[in-house]
Amino acid sequence: MLFRSMYSILLVDDLKSVHSFVKSLLGKTVGIQTTSVFNGREALSLLKQGKSFDLILLDWEMPELNGPETLREMIDFGVKTPVVMMTTKNDPADIQRMIELGAAEYLMKPFTVDILFDKIEMASGKAFTYAA
Repeated sequence: MLFRSMYSILLVDDLKSVHSFVKSLLGKTVGIQTTSVFNGREALSLLKQGKSFDLILLDWEMPELNGPETLREMIDFGVKTPVVMMTTKNDPADIQRMIELGAAEYLMKPFTVDILFDKIEMASGKAFTYAA
């Protein structure tokens, strides 16, 4: 059995500020490695190349291919990786639709480090120790 010590997260968001914020939080956590892409097409390209991740943080509102479209294509492609949908949308119907589509969790922007890790831990079933 192959042992992989790093927990690999794919961050998909079109805003550089979100990448900086999330990577600064996750970068303080032992055992987490983050890969960043800026749209759904880039995410799908990595997954179709055989890259694997333990968790995907996926933004809802992006140009080219939005989060729901990207999630649908991931599922159609057979990706089983838990997805945490990130968005400013707070309509319960939107949340329900994404969970029904296959998202493991839903993360409202803006979020704090505690909320981010709660969602990561709920989606992954793992506990992480992070420095605030």
